[in-house]
Amino acid sequence: MYKDLQKAKKRYNDQREDLGEEFKTEVNKELAYIKAYPEHYQQKYKELRQSLVTRFPYAIFYLVEEEKKRIIIFGVLHTRRNPEIARKRIK
Repeated sequence: MYKDLQKAKKRYNDQREDLGEEFKTEVNKELAYIKAYPEHYQQKYKELRQSLVTRFPYAIFYLVEEEKKRIIIFGVLHTRRNPEIARKRIK
């Protein structure tokens, strides 16, 4: 996930100064929402859930581990990218 965020943030900063920071802020807001309401989003790709980032065409792919009560993020990907990328990261 970290590399996904770095690449996207750099891409947005190349477009306009501080746009990468705005992207990061929106991703962090969505991550906070996921943490508060992990099961809000339906399971979309087998066990993975998908949350869309406000203002930016990115999706956060995550898994809720009920027994350990934790959330695992598998990717923050542009919505044009194949979600299989995130699913392959599960293995």
